[in-house]
Amino acid sequence: MTHLFHLKDTPPQKIRSGGFRIDGNADQFPVLSKLALSLLELHPKAFREPHWHPNANELSYCVDGVGIMTIFGPGNTHDTFTIARGDIVFVPKGSLHHIENIGDGPLQLLICFDNERPEDLELTSLVETMPAHILGATFHQKPEFFQTLQHAKAENFIRMRLEASKPTLGMLTNRYKFNLEAHLPQLANEGGWVKMSNNFLFHALDGLAIYSLVLKAGGAREPHWHPNAAELNYLLQGAARITLVSPNGDVETFDMKVGDMSFMPQGYLHHIENLGKEDARFAIFFNHEAPSDIGASGCMGAYSNGLLSTMFGVADNYFTKMPKFQQDLFIVSRD
Repeated sequence: MTHLFHLKDTPPQKIRSGGFRIDGNADQFPVLSKLALSLLELHPKAFREPHWHPNANELSYCVDGVGIMTIFGPGNTHDTFTIARGDIVFVPKGSLHHIENIGDGPLQLLICFDNERPEDLELTSLVETMPAHILGATFHQKPEFFQTLQHAKAENFIRMRLEASKPTLGMLTNRYKFNLEAHLPQLANEGGWVKMSNNFLFHALDGLAIYSLVLKAGGAREPHWHPNAAELNYLLQGAARITLVSPNGDVETFDMKVGDMSFMPQGYLHHIENLGKEDARFAIFFNHEAPSDIGASGCMGAYSNGLLSTMFGVADNYFTKMPKFQQDLFIVSRD
């Protein structure tokens, strides 16, 4: 079963006049476990109606555009803030939230969930399904007030506004928002760079994290695995190749183009390399707020040359020419 899925080439499962959403969950991509990814695009003045996910935390990466989000959570917490390209936003499981495009062009988001089949409930469902007399008692209205709304059967999911909301200065920062691309890379060398967001840097994160990875021409993510997390890759730019090794001995090698996603199960060995002359740029999601990593460079350096020579059936001095790295290189270059 393949670990590659052409997300952007998939017809949208949700289409409205104001935009669309393409879902990559276990129904479309059966190998997924405890991760799923959606691509949401909103046209100018469109908004994704207030909704919540009963079974999943959400971590969004803003690919392009400008928007406003509001999150309403337990304890009557109310957070409204702007988002722009390179921002990431965390929404806790069950918290009500909406997103609105306030720019002149499309607003595009990658939305990752820590469940392979994330569930949605919309605010319109609350009004349309609850008894009108109970809603009336709650809001001090006659039942007829809500019966009118229930009979209207408004289009849900994505709607259009006559005028976009106006941002204010107080919306620039928020505890649920982190400007990932504005930060310096934690690691950079001739092969590329990586910007890591985990709960040490972005304290709101719970059950999800994201890396922004760029591999230059000839660059590669060294062979590695994640002991505590599965990995979901989305290619934003360039062309790349991945080799994935499963515990049963299966070896899968596949090429990724822009708009593709791939899934690396927890603890499975894999590598990533840039196939082209331009940068290969990834958004990489994990189903742990602090993903751990073991790379080939560090682990080979942890064992004696004698042990390695015996393992591979070569002369005792064979490995003397190989450096003994005491920590992972993370990104390497073929040139």
